[in-house]
Amino acid sequence: FVGLGYIDNSSNNGFADQDMSVYLMETEMLGNYNYTSNAPTSSNIQTQQEKYVEEDIASIASQLPSCVESKENCRYDDVGDFLESRVREAVIHEPLPCVPSHRRIPHSKANDWPYILHQREIPPQDGSMTALMDYNAMLLPLYRNTEDGGITSDLDPVLLDRLTGRFHSYFTDEDVDRVEYLSISRTSNLHSCKPRFKFYFGTTPQDFLGLSLLDENLKRIEGTDVAVNVDKWLLADGQATFFDFQIVAARSTMDNPLRDQLFMFATGHLGTFFMPIDIRRMPPISEGSSSSSSIMDLPWESKLSSRPVPPSSEYQYGDGIQIRFMDNPGLVPRRSYFNFRGVDRGKNFHVFESKDGDALMEVWPYGKDNAHHVTPIDFFGTKFEPGTKFEFFVNRTNVYAKGHRYEIKFENLIKSKAGTPKPSFINVTPKHERPYKKYRGTSQLIDMKLNNTDVKVGISHTVHGLRHENSTAQRTYLSQFYAFLPYAPFETVAVTGNFCFKHMDEHDTGYSAQWISQRPIANRTSPNLIMWDEVRCPRITFATGMAEMIGNGGKDVIITYGVDDCYSRSIIVPKKKIEMLLLGTSNAPNASKKNI
Repeated sequence: FVGLGYIDNSSNNGFADQDMSVYLMETEMLGNYNYTSNAPTSSNIQTQQEKYVEEDIASIASQLPSCVESKENCRYDDVGDFLESRVREAVIHEPLPCVPSHRRIPHSKANDWPYILHQREIPPQDGSMTALMDYNAMLLPLYRNTEDGGITSDLDPVLLDRLTGRFHSYFTDEDVDRVEYLSISRTSNLHSCKPRFKFYFGTTPQDFLGLSLLDENLKRIEGTDVAVNVDKWLLADGQATFFDFQIVAARSTMDNPLRDQLFMFATGHLGTFFMPIDIRRMPPISEGSSSSSSIMDLPWESKLSSRPVPPSSEYQYGDGIQIRFMDNPGLVPRRSYFNFRGVDRGKNFHVFESKDGDALMEVWPYGKDNAHHVTPIDFFGTKFEPGTKFEFFVNRTNVYAKGHRYEIKFENLIKSKAGTPKPSFINVTPKHERPYKKYRGTSQLIDMKLNNTDVKVGISHTVHGLRHENSTAQRTYLSQFYAFLPYAPFETVAVTGNFCFKHMDEHDTGYSAQWISQRPIANRTSPNLIMWDEVRCPRITFATGMAEMIGNGGKDVIITYGVDDCYSRSIIVPKKKIEMLLLGTSNAPNASKKNI
């Protein structure tokens, strides 16, 4: 890593002019290698003019809250309103159809709170009859936009074909070309859909990895959804070991410039786990041309050799996607699993590539030690055999912390030097419930430009809980955008003020599929108390996903967030809006470099 960045803290945010030459570097390796034969054609992904009514820059600028440029106090929900599109409907992610109806709250019971409470504690004790909610979704795009307005994929053809179904003769070209995103979510009987529950109230917690394939409109493709009880499959007696999930595609072969392996982050009460996984689209067992066992045994052409999770079984709802993890069931005891697959006792880690193509994991965005924390991650391997201990992080050690479980120390940790810039706009920040852990990472990281300068952009969150009566609702979530340089030491160069995302709306696509849509609007969109003020936002909005939208020239971002641990919502946000918020001005194209 070569760090040439410098930040002038005399301004709110700044790049030193002397280092702007860094941004004239050659395009990183993955950007130079385009595999296009399996990418959708122009007839599959429509042009921006055919598909959307685009908001022009003048229209976007007119929507920017005046407080941003006037440096007056900004309401959290006013900024949330600005992020909402005026021309594109938000999407409420529909509950996974594979989950049996007896594990859902029916629409007719949406206002029957005694019934809902009973669905959390209904026997048997193992929780197998309790109601499940889908939330905290993220999207993994299978394609990316090119600078000339085209579409390509950074995925290895074998991996891409497994995900789209092209490898299997059951699927037609039309079936394959519909697939544009892999959706990853949490399906759980632990949630905050009112009435709220205590964490371990009732029967045993159950958490599932939810997977589905989405089309260009973020609509689930029929028969491509599954929910996998990872605890039960890998650890048999495990509970709450794995519950929040991320999946990333990475290069695992030195001489292959394309991403050929999927990896999963899974957070639980023991910390965060990390492992390679395989996922492929499968025909329905009932419609397959051969027996279910022969369909299951089709070769993978993968570095894993473990057994796949059986479809439509006690371990998995649904059969449209097949998945296997690095380990076979029961091979590594639960008490030892963190030693084999653990990353850290914390959570909310995110993978990105540096300007020169190195793989890194963001450990902390910008709040801890007033620095951005990043560590290298090694995805490369010839085989990922079950039960083998594989070290993805170089020089990582366990450190004993008095009064706590041992902690992880990353010896190769890279810390930014120049501190954190002042927020681009102003608002009051309530006291964080854990001041030493504020400004935690939340979303995936995307590539953007600020004043024609390459940056990585993410969303952080803080959890507020001022212990003062009638001041701030306990465990209230607020978010911020932040931007950092794509080369070591990955200096943070811009941070917004706080904002909050919005409730579901009757005009959202998929709104009526959620049982909570049947509640009175006063209940469903009840305001939240922050610093003695009522704001039009849910208490919990956790932005697990941020990805560049496929099409429209790469101008838009899909932000996907969980609401009250109850459902997921996606909004399509022009990058220009995020840029204006980060720079604190509607005149973003001509903003002075001193303002970034």
